[in-house]
Amino acid sequence: MSKEKKNILLYSFTGLLVLTLITFSGVKNAHRKIDGIDITIAQEDGNFFTDQMEVMSLMTIDASDFIIGSELSELKPKILEERIEKNPFIREAQVYRDLKGTLRVAVEQSKPIARVLMREGEDKYIDTEGRILPVNAKHTARVPLLETTFDFGWEKSINESAYGNTVFELLKYIESSDFWRAQITHIVILENGDIELLPQVTKQKVLFGKPENMEAKFARLMIFYKEILPKKGWNTYRQVNLKFDNQIICEQ
Repeated sequence: MSKEKKNILLYSFTGLLVLTLITFSGVKNAHRKIDGIDITIAQEDGNFFTDQMEVMSLMTIDASDFIIGSELSELKPKILEERIEKNPFIREAQVYRDLKGTLRVAVEQSKPIARVLMREGEDKYIDTEGRILPVNAKHTARVPLLETTFDFGWEKSINESAYGNTVFELLKYIESSDFWRAQITHIVILENGDIELLPQVTKQKVLFGKPENMEAKFARLMIFYKEILPKKGWNTYRQVNLKFDNQIICEQ
């Protein structure tokens, strides 16, 4: 037999051996039992809208399913992930088993960026994806309040309408800035679609106009805070109007 043929046979045998070992290892691991569960919940600015007990309850459907002692082949991680993600405050869940037989559960929470003041019923949250979430008894997020002068018409997401998209962009802009996130505490949507902002520190109402040209309007508002108020006095003006391009209209 030629050397070349011997090498081919050797490589084929080695490949078959490796494939057999991998298959054997996979079969063996599939029959290993889950002997522990480790649940990790990522924080969102220190907020915890769920906990390990709630995640466990979601996975096991209120303890009607058993995980500890089950074989890996009996578990379907995708189904467990879908159960966990039924909690609206859980943005994403990943379930997998490590080599020691521990079931690892990694949970990423949703992050509210505004709290909607509802005229009737309980308030709602809007998260970073625009989803409408219920209030949560476990924790209250420190986010701007959003008030409408009409009935709040969005059910599952604020992105359900074109105007809702523009409001969402405004909320994301405020959320992206440490300064504006701390300064803007109340947002009012008027019947005509205009926006009013109520600040945390100064007393002036901000007539923002339509939720558009955000960068330019907030740049003018920063000029008002940094250059006009220190010279004229912090309580001199009742409101500031940013509705018109390239203008800062201060009203006493």
